Amino acid sequence: MINKLVFLFVFSMILAGCQSRRTIVSLTSPDMQISGAGLRIGDRFIEIPGDSTNTVRFELDDVPTGYAVLQFGNSQKMIFVERGKDLTVCFKRTVQPNASRYNFEGEGAPENRYMDRQSRLSMIFMKANSGENEIIQQLNDSVCQRVTALNSLDLSPEFKRLESERQRYNVLRSFSRYKGWGDGLYPFLKEQLKENPELLITEDYQAFLLDALYAIGGETGDCTPGGYAGRQLDYLVQHLRDTAVVDFVLHSVLSKYMEKRGTESIDGFMEIFRSRVHSSRVRQAIEDLYAQWNRVAKGQPLPEFTFLDVNDKEVALSSFKGKYVYIDCWATWCGPCKQQIPALQQLEHKYKGKDIVFVSVSRDSNRDKWKDMVRGQKLGGVQLIEKLPTCSEFSDWFMINAIPRFIILDKAGNVYDMNAPRPSDPATVEVLDGLLM
Repeated sequence: MINKLVFLFVFSMILAGCQSRRTIVSLTSPDMQISGAGLRIGDRFIEIPGDSTNTVRFELDDVPTGYAVLQFGNSQKMIFVERGKDLTVCFKRTVQPNASRYNFEGEGAPENRYMDRQSRLSMIFMKANSGENEIIQQLNDSVCQRVTALNSLDLSPEFKRLESERQRYNVLRSFSRYKGWGDGLYPFLKEQLKENPELLITEDYQAFLLDALYAIGGETGDCTPGGYAGRQLDYLVQHLRDTAVVDFVLHSVLSKYMEKRGTESIDGFMEIFRSRVHSSRVRQAIEDLYAQWNRVAKGQPLPEFTFLDVNDKEVALSSFKGKYVYIDCWATWCGPCKQQIPALQQLEHKYKGKDIVFVSVSRDSNRDKWKDMVRGQKLGGVQLIEKLPTCSEFSDWFMINAIPRFIILDKAGNVYDMNAPRPSDPATVEVLDGLLM
């Protein structure tokens, strides 16, 4: 009888322990329809549809305590999830100025309320003309003040441990964006550059990590995309060991390099990537990106692209074969694009009568507005616009995610440079003079 009672007691304790490991995270809103949401936590991404009460409910078993990212609609919110502590996140689309859109309920609410308040802190500012030692002292003091204030609160010990580190990276990240790391700060910067996979999901750690690697990439003065990427990968090979951090850095460095220079001189970087990457997801993402950028590598032929001129006449890109083509991808609503127009007009004048044609391809969806600007400002060169219905075939092929973007084609109509210097850059004249010699 005693053995049976002992068994039942132990079994009930085990069952209670199993039940306590379940953590429920809910998302709801009083003024926005929530059709579904995703939760990125640990190495998992979970998607759940909304229910009839306009609530998304994540029932998590054996969830790791730590930061997570809640994604819904066009919004995302970093939250803290502690094993066994339920959390309800309420999102309000319409709030008073300076008020938070988020409210938190449940056992896990206090930590999340704290983080929500911290997200609205002002940026760290340094005294003017501060020396390196003074800057370091100010940064350390700022971190110390935040951590002291954090430790005075009645919050979870595990949260305090992680949040103390996150606040440190928040301060360092703010300084990096505001002032940047001068040469004299490199030793301090490298001391702060530590692998912290527990914080890898946070924007603060990600941003600091990438900013620090970018600073290290320019340490020796070679500021070309290849110079930056090469030194960043050298640092990775020599110093980084955590697989999650390595994969994150590899993905960032390779994708940023390809955005600048495509697959030009990338073989050595890809060799490092293929030997060090661990995640099959990251491996596939970069290999897919490599294949996409390789189709616009130097010497690659293009499919036929047809545009419309201001008279709605179709113009094929292939009709310019026999001349070099300098393409300006722009739009009437793009301020930086319009800033390049005077320099572009100077190029058009300088190379008038030479074997080069200047083609401006607009991404405007409002064709009439584009025509009005072309005619009203008497824009020169060849003015074209991408055709409906999508207005994006050419942009998609060259993976143009931001404008202005400039492209050079050779006389055969093949890609010469998929990301050429802009008209105002003195390097543009050097490139064009070299082609026309």
